[in-house]
Amino acid sequence: MIVKRRTIPLKILINEALLRRLPPNHPKRQEILQDLLIRRAGLKGEQDLDYYISLLDENDFYIFQDLRIPLGKNHFQIDFLLLSTKFALLIENKNMPGIIEFDPDFNQVIRRYNEKEEVYDDPVLQVKRQLYQLKNWLNQHRISSPPFEFLVTYSNQGTFLQNPTKNKEIYERVCKGGKLVMKVEEYQTLHQKEFLSVKELKKLTRLLIKSHEPEGSHLHLYNISPSDIIPGVLCPDCNQFHMERFSKSWHCPSCGADSSNAHEQAVQDYFLLVSPTITNKQLRSFLLLPSQKKASYLLSKMDLQFTGITKNRIYFNA
Repeated sequence: MIVKRRTIPLKILINEALLRRLPPNHPKRQEILQDLLIRRAGLKGEQDLDYYISLLDENDFYIFQDLRIPLGKNHFQIDFLLLSTKFALLIENKNMPGIIEFDPDFNQVIRRYNEKEEVYDDPVLQVKRQLYQLKNWLNQHRISSPPFEFLVTYSNQGTFLQNPTKNKEIYERVCKGGKLVMKVEEYQTLHQKEFLSVKELKKLTRLLIKSHEPEGSHLHLYNISPSDIIPGVLCPDCNQFHMERFSKSWHCPSCGADSSNAHEQAVQDYFLLVSPTITNKQLRSFLLLPSQKKASYLLSKMDLQFTGITKNRIYFNA
């Protein structure tokens, strides 16, 4: 069963908010868009692999999606971790269409796609490094390492894998997503002895979930000036600024669309790009809303936590 579910990464949410809020000619737009496309592709690949993992017997494994664990001054991240009483499996997933040629002598892969050739780090070495870090983490917590297996999966249907050196490890540790179930069956046949009791497995699961630390914001890397962020409410129909508040709905002067909750996206953009907290005054400034009473009404209707009372109240995400 899935004990730790994946959420949309914060960096994707920030990049999407930036592309909504930066002027069309902003010099950082292309860099942000490229980063967003890469991150979305990675997320899509993991979501595609979810299907094959769902074919496994849910009673056989505790499944962790997108686990990020601190170790010393750094963190290590695992796309998928499958824990059972008999062994553990780490999976590093890739979503890369094209011809993928493995070069184990130099720990690299060569990708040929759309008449371009690119070189990437060896994903087998990458997942081995994750395994090494996980073992160190277990050792620090005085937990004996279970028998470990690891895989690199390619979930994109347009991936063509090549192993020109006939490297045995590549054959054994790299596969398309559709072969995952068969590989897991191999490991289940290989590992028959129970290493952890169900009680011990649950205890380790709780510790891993407690130790998980999501990635923080990368907004500072773009050096975006606060003055570059466009305020106002974006129309959900035509994606134009600025909607105006009339009675209990927002009206778009560009296309005539109405919305009762278009401000909610704007408030989330504020939390992502400006500050993790907001006041009535700050809301009015960002939504271009002149009425303090209307701002109070909108804040009261959103699922936000707050501190303070009346005019000194500070709101933040639940």
